[in-house]
Amino acid sequence: MKLGIISGTEKQDFAHVQSLGLRYAEFCINVGDDAKIYAARAEEIKGYSEACGVQVASIGRWGTTRLAADGSAVREEYENDLALIDLACALGCPNFVCGCNRASEAFTPEENAAFAVAYFRALTDYAAAKNVRVLVYNCDWNNFIYDKTGWDLVLGQVPGLGIKYDPSHCINRDGDFLQEMLDYGQHIGHFHVKGTVRIHGKNIPDPPAGLDDIPWGAVIALLYTHGYDGVLSIEPHSSVWSAGALGAFGVRFTIEYFKKYIMEDSGAPAPAKQFMP
Repeated sequence: MKLGIISGTEKQDFAHVQSLGLRYAEFCINVGDDAKIYAARAEEIKGYSEACGVQVASIGRWGTTRLAADGSAVREEYENDLALIDLACALGCPNFVCGCNRASEAFTPEENAAFAVAYFRALTDYAAAKNVRVLVYNCDWNNFIYDKTGWDLVLGQVPGLGIKYDPSHCINRDGDFLQEMLDYGQHIGHFHVKGTVRIHGKNIPDPPAGLDDIPWGAVIALLYTHGYDGVLSIEPHSSVWSAGALGAFGVRFTIEYFKKYIMEDSGAPAPAKQFMP
């Protein structure tokens, strides 16, 4: 496993990742952002990546409406997804992360899933030809494929489709994230490191990972058990912890905290790729 962080796409953003002693960055180019503008900057961004020795590990797009009410693909958003897959290919980035909304509550879960399957098949076919893997995020922001119910309907129908996992989303839905990781960890292709503290059913502003409630030792153990060898991507999240001196402290804290879990470049044999509970 490797440690990285969510970052911007400018020269100073790559320099900041490098200054933290990290070698991996992630882009989140979300709803409202014109993905084609970023794709057109591929050579520029690649230059920053190479100059700083920082690899782009994941490019994601959250919150967009990909399915129209009749179940057909929203053409503009489909083209945005393709543009970001093109960007990932140009940068040597292995992962593209997205979600999929329900077309309509008037459809059954199976019908909505069938529309999502068609969308993801088109994306994964396009991405596979460019050596990029499509992952569905486990956040429910305009996305219904975030837990067992959605995964069971879709994953088996779309070869190669994986999961971008973040324990905090499951926790905030009062779910069992360790059970999810045990049962579906073989599908995880990218991972967010974000802290969360939940008190009597309510959240305080998300603190840095390591200053929170998540039993990170158990989480990392499950990732190793499933043979995960990707990036743990740090996500500074709340307004309290994402800027200023406190934000800088939080990122440094998480980096130091997670070093004890990382077996990167150790020369040790990799664990088995799959685990069947």
